[in-house]
Amino acid sequence: MQITNLQIEEIRAGKIKAFEILFKAFYPRVKSFALGMIKNPYEAEEIAQNVFLKVWTNREKLKSTYSLSSYIFTIVHNEVYDFFREKHYLLGYRQNILSNIPNLQYEIDSEYNIKEIKAIVNRTLEEMPPQRRTIFKMSREQFLSNEEIAQALGLSKRTVEKHIGLALATIKKNLGDFLFWLFLFFIQ
Repeated sequence: MQITNLQIEEIRAGKIKAFEILFKAFYPRVKSFALGMIKNPYEAEEIAQNVFLKVWTNREKLKSTYSLSSYIFTIVHNEVYDFFREKHYLLGYRQNILSNIPNLQYEIDSEYNIKEIKAIVNRTLEEMPPQRRTIFKMSREQFLSNEEIAQALGLSKRTVEKHIGLALATIKKNLGDFLFWLFLFFIQ
């Protein structure tokens, strides 16, 4: 399926039908390309969806059919790169935490200790002001971004960030440094 310059102009103007044509033309190739690089069909699908979300969001940048394929596959390449960078960062972060734990005499894996950590965190959350508790739960349990939380609650992004920071500080105080880092490790 070929995309014409007229269809690109329609996409730039926000016409959904033209974008659907573009999506149908490129989605299988984009997903296949991502799958070839990361070898995970679920992640490849997510990357492909992110690519088309970015194309739609930045549709004003579309120029001509000559550069369209290059533009789309540059986005795919960047998304795959970001995927690997994030995966590498998280792996390094977790390894760093584990290597810096001063004393492994604690039996952290035991069911009792994990329940204890959860109980402390839950008690701490219950003692927080309702808005802070809600914001923290939206962030950590619903995995919403600070911006999404701010929009949902009608607050500024900075207010959301402040509440999350205060919630983490309170949890850290109640758990102590060692257990706090384990808590962060396990909620990722």
